[in-house]
Amino acid sequence: MSSKQSSQRAEELRKDIPIIEHEWETDKILKHFNIDINKGLTSEQVLKQRQEFGENRLTPPKTIPAWQKFLLQFANFFAMLLIVGGLLCFIAFGIDNSDKTNLYLGVVLISVVLITALFSHFQEAKSEKIMEGFKNMIPKKCKVLRDGTTQVVDAVELVPGDVVDLGDGDQVPADIRIVAATDMKVDNSSLTGESEPQDRTPDVMVGEQLPDGSRKPVPAIESTNLVFYTTMINAGSGRGVVVGSGDHTVMGQIAGLATETSAESTPINKEIKKFIQLISAVAITLGVMFFIIGAVLGTNIIKNVVFAIGIIVANVPEGLLATVTVSLALTAKRMHQKNVLVKNLEAVETLGSTTIIASDKTGTLTQNRMTIQHCWYNGQVFRCPAARNRPQLEAAIKAGAGMETIYNRDDVTFKHLQMVGSLCNNATFLTKDPNDDTKPPIDLKTEIEKPDFNLLALDCTSDASEAGLAKCMQVLRDLEEYRRASPKIFEIKFNSTNKWALTIHKPEDPNVNDPVLCLKGAPERVLQKCKYILINGEQVPLDANWEEKYTEAYEGLGGLGERVLGFAFKNMTGTAMDYPFTSKPQPNFEMDDLTFVGLFSLIDPPREGVPEAVTKCKRARIKVFMVTGDHPITAQAIAKQVGIIDQEKWDAGMATVVKGDDIRQWMDIADPVQRQAKWDEALDHEQIVWARVSPAHKLLIVENAQRRGEVVAVTGDGVNDAPALKKGDIGVAMGIAGKDVSKEAADMILMDDNFASIVNGVEEGRLIFDNLKKSIAYTLTSNIPEIGPFLCYIVIGIPLPLSTVLILCVDLGTDMVPAISLAYELKESDIMDRPPRNAATDRLVNRRLISFAYLQIGVMQALAGFFTYMVVLNDYGYTPRILMGNGLSWEDRSLLCTLDDNLRPDNCGYGCGEPKTKINGVATLYDAREFCSEGCQIPFPGMADPFVEFTDEGFRGFGAGSTAVCGRTCEWYTGLDSGLKQEFINARGDASNKYSQILTESDEMLFGIYCNTTSSPNYAQYGFPERGAFTSRSKSPQGAFYWWNGEQQLWPNTEYQANALKYAQSAYFISIVVVQWADLLIAKTRKLSIFEQGLLNGFMNFGLVFETVLALILTYAPPLNLVFGTRPINVLHWFTGVPWSILIFTYDEFRKYLIRQNPHGWLDEFTYW
Repeated sequence: MSSKQSSQRAEELRKDIPIIEHEWETDKILKHFNIDINKGLTSEQVLKQRQEFGENRLTPPKTIPAWQKFLLQFANFFAMLLIVGGLLCFIAFGIDNSDKTNLYLGVVLISVVLITALFSHFQEAKSEKIMEGFKNMIPKKCKVLRDGTTQVVDAVELVPGDVVDLGDGDQVPADIRIVAATDMKVDNSSLTGESEPQDRTPDVMVGEQLPDGSRKPVPAIESTNLVFYTTMINAGSGRGVVVGSGDHTVMGQIAGLATETSAESTPINKEIKKFIQLISAVAITLGVMFFIIGAVLGTNIIKNVVFAIGIIVANVPEGLLATVTVSLALTAKRMHQKNVLVKNLEAVETLGSTTIIASDKTGTLTQNRMTIQHCWYNGQVFRCPAARNRPQLEAAIKAGAGMETIYNRDDVTFKHLQMVGSLCNNATFLTKDPNDDTKPPIDLKTEIEKPDFNLLALDCTSDASEAGLAKCMQVLRDLEEYRRASPKIFEIKFNSTNKWALTIHKPEDPNVNDPVLCLKGAPERVLQKCKYILINGEQVPLDANWEEKYTEAYEGLGGLGERVLGFAFKNMTGTAMDYPFTSKPQPNFEMDDLTFVGLFSLIDPPREGVPEAVTKCKRARIKVFMVTGDHPITAQAIAKQVGIIDQEKWDAGMATVVKGDDIRQWMDIADPVQRQAKWDEALDHEQIVWARVSPAHKLLIVENAQRRGEVVAVTGDGVNDAPALKKGDIGVAMGIAGKDVSKEAADMILMDDNFASIVNGVEEGRLIFDNLKKSIAYTLTSNIPEIGPFLCYIVIGIPLPLSTVLILCVDLGTDMVPAISLAYELKESDIMDRPPRNAATDRLVNRRLISFAYLQIGVMQALAGFFTYMVVLNDYGYTPRILMGNGLSWEDRSLLCTLDDNLRPDNCGYGCGEPKTKINGVATLYDAREFCSEGCQIPFPGMADPFVEFTDEGFRGFGAGSTAVCGRTCEWYTGLDSGLKQEFINARGDASNKYSQILTESDEMLFGIYCNTTSSPNYAQYGFPERGAFTSRSKSPQGAFYWWNGEQQLWPNTEYQANALKYAQSAYFISIVVVQWADLLIAKTRKLSIFEQGLLNGFMNFGLVFETVLALILTYAPPLNLVFGTRPINVLHWFTGVPWSILIFTYDEFRKYLIRQNPHGWLDEFTYW
């Protein structure tokens, strides 16, 4: 599919499904599909329709194989950088396998990438099972009329035009236009959010009249003559014609939206990506730049490559991704204890950045069960407490209901209201455990007396209104007992034509022989059948005054968004108990002289804790949108109850209710600028309720809020929520009431379905951002003491103070647990009083944090490391003054030094290179005998060797060129120009002359002996043919001796020199650990003193011990000395970093103190990270 086609499809999916058949009369439907309602399609028509429309199934999205998903883990820039570094290490080892450090380094780098990829793949990869959830919802079989006979076929075989029979309990197999129905009700709660089952009739709905006299079309989603794919028939039966199948259904549109909608990158993901790009760019730039500098200076190519890798490794905090992932996983585990299941780990932090929570109403903000709220009798409205058990009811009655009055159980009128509500009610409680047949049924009469029993959570048969009424009546008197006392004699069930239900009972009083009639239903229909009204137990005429009071109460309760039911009764005086009651064709008894008792009103009430949670969100400056398919009046009433809409904001015009019709009008605007202006006008309100919205509208709401820079968390439990859940920055589904589709599309699942848990999530999200910031600040500070050694190594040429492997020991070893331990830090007291994080300014890694980590603490740590390094090398005889310029060849060749007047090394450098083993393919004397490979031995006093680069007075010096010092052979001696030879002779004894040591008397005498062709036939092999000076930035001065162990020596000892450096590098590594102690303590808080925060983080205390013990093991365990190049340093060298650690701690405590004293001052602005 082309990008243009994809864009058009996305645009179409965001509009209402193009169903128009609900506007047609039945005859037009039948004519359109060329069918007979009693015969259905013919077999030929079915085949033709299937060729045109395909099977009745949802098109699955393209999926990526698991192995490709795993490989994509290596496609990020960070992983590729480390992989390239690892491969370069292997190449370097292949070229020169004498040093296994490159091999170990390569293995470690590749291992880091592999472990991180595996961890990310298994811990963070979202499950792509959204379509599977939709598949589970698709009906399996259905009854269809074809060729004049009823057939049971698979739902996937249905085609538009099929005539389908539907009955109570059936799942709707396609989008169907009802053409005949008997008392049909459909449960649309998972699709539209409507709590009550909806009536379905064949009648065409008429839209409201527009100013021009035309009628406004009724949206398909609101039509009463359509039933939708996967919804449930709740009651009644009917017949309909399939008008939409597969992808061309409302459910198909939702599935398309859910799979077409791209999941948004999480804010933390964006932050980490930007940070890695920045750090990687710096690392590569420095690595390439210093590689070029090294090449210009003539450094060995292998060393140059390893050096560039070292620069990159030092800059990139390899453990960061693992630290972030583990920190998020730990937080997710902590949230699981608070009944929040985190599917996408990065979603935790996103919730902390949330600026808008777009919440579904039904089942999320509300309980998804109708509950009695108010009653009206004796001309007064009373509050009905929703009690879970009788003790709670008693407590509620005793406590009162604030401004409202609670009903009086003992009032005669209320007793009659209770009677009708209890007896004219077919709801029964499901007391048997459906999951355990061995358990006995619950004894409701006994259990309801217990204070921990929850009657409201018990399921009932019958519809939601009857169930809510039954639960209210049960706490007053056991329904089964009541019904046994007044057995039912006759019944007329509720239907959509009458809109009332009627029952006739034997009275409870054995002395009364007249039946009692009970009527319940739509208040206006019940009132039509009444001549009297019961006031204070007395029947009084139902006059205009009482009708006015009734109307006022009815409209008032309806205005609260409550569903109102009317109740009436009649003592059927003079009617025998065995009277043959019937309702067909008409009732054979009088029912127009009833006595009106009162009203009960129900609503799907808010969940416990939701108002408090909304208040917390307001405090945290998070907007809460209600997004529902329910009626605007009901939605507004619930919004006011939970605090989503405040009356003062409503009065000030800062709150609004936006209807789905409004969105449809906006989407019909051709000009995108004007359309966007309409959205902005609505979204500018502080408090918004979106009512009567379709799934496509929900997605548009999320997208337009995101367009304005908002971070949107979407909550919901229905199928209709799936596209928005996926599109939102974070999707939060309900674990109990949530459909599989919504759970798969979501990033988090509330296991207790409690909106209040989201607020806990916000708190945790903000905490994880704070703690990640602290963790990164802690991790980055060690970058400067890691980068500094390489910069000094290449710029001023000192021996490398810290090896690449030891950098990894810090990043992936000693720093790892302390960095992770910061995830356990407790929240700061003002965490929910701050506004949401501004992603544009409050970055995870900002300028202030970089300044703090690199230029303040990092510099102090680097100074501590260099100080320790120089102290150790000085202890091994290498004073700081001789290090500069001699570092690049430190481990390859012994240093040669002259002494000053105080017998301290003064001027140092390197002598000759390694002797040639072959010249033009011919072996030299050194091919079999490896001597002078590190430099020749200096002759003892009084001794001489004319071919070596030394006299007994030290190095000959490069005054006459490298051949005159390093390439001395008989050929060189005999080929000397007489004038030059005389200069060498004349310079003897003059220490200031650069030629003084080139040709001493002893040399001349011995050359005469060794180079005599008669006495020495092999003279041509003597000496060091074609040997040159050792390739180094620093050349040895004349008169220098080997320098190691703090004194001049006569023979080289490169091993001692290299070991001294390894001791110094180990000490540098230890100093980083020591100063990181202080760094960890100061990273605990961003502003508070550590003395206020305390050391209650047990895992951090463990982290301090862990990094210390690990440093001890790495330094003192012999096998690890070989692998990591460490050495067991003297215990005193641990303490050189302690003063710097104290300095860091003191500096930061003082900085935080000044910030607290001057909250908006310079320090706060430039150093508060």
